[in-house]
Amino acid sequence: MLGTLLKQEAKSQGKTILGMYATLAAATLLVLGLFFIQKAAGGPMETIFLFGCGIYILTIAIVFVVNFVYLCFHFYQSMYSQQGYLTHTLPVKTTQILHVKILVSFVYLFLTEIFSVLSFFGIGLIADGVSVSVMSNGIQKTLTQIAHELGISVFILLFFVLLIMILGCLDALLLFFAGSSIGQLAHRSKGAFGIAAGIGLYYFSQIVSFLVIMIGAFALFSGTKEIQPAPWAMGGFCLLLAGWAVVYYLINRIIVQKHLNLE
Repeated sequence: MLGTLLKQEAKSQGKTILGMYATLAAATLLVLGLFFIQKAAGGPMETIFLFGCGIYILTIAIVFVVNFVYLCFHFYQSMYSQQGYLTHTLPVKTTQILHVKILVSFVYLFLTEIFSVLSFFGIGLIADGVSVSVMSNGIQKTLTQIAHELGISVFILLFFVLLIMILGCLDALLLFFAGSSIGQLAHRSKGAFGIAAGIGLYYFSQIVSFLVIMIGAFALFSGTKEIQPAPWAMGGFCLLLAGWAVVYYLINRIIVQKHLNLE
């Protein structure tokens, strides 16, 4: 039953998410088409090409925001609104329903990040007319230089970048899922209370994170000079993100288990 629930959740969310992926692909093809037209026609098409680039950048931002807002809205609708009554009649544990929704939402949001990056590099690859190997060598040289300046290996640098991307997506989703869950504690206007709770939780987490980062930075840079600050700083930042993910998850889990109060 859990596998069926996972497939249904992916299919339910995918109807909208895949449409936004198609929008991103269309914007990518538009920029490439305008580039080749501008290249063939010369100067007169330059303004139109720049306009297309503006549309492309705006599209990336819209796709990410729409996907994120939709995933948060879908979580609320399928967990706590009238649709939630049907969800919670399924013969699976409430925590399993929560885990499935978190997993599917995270995968879709993370793929949005990946596809946006691939789209950007794909445009650069085709527009510059370079081979994959040439671009790969250029990226490798850049990463090697950055890693050298930070005092870490390229593998460690890529590991931290990927980990921060993963934890960033997970934190953002769990934060607003937690806000929706806190909203269920209100007797009325649960949706509005949930939005306010999410915003309040965000500002609280930012204040606490800022204080932790300042204390950590002071302890790191005032300590021994023999250590490399970059890996410690990135590792500490990842631990901070992971810590907030645990906090947000526990808020969702506790409310779903003990304080479930559907509209």
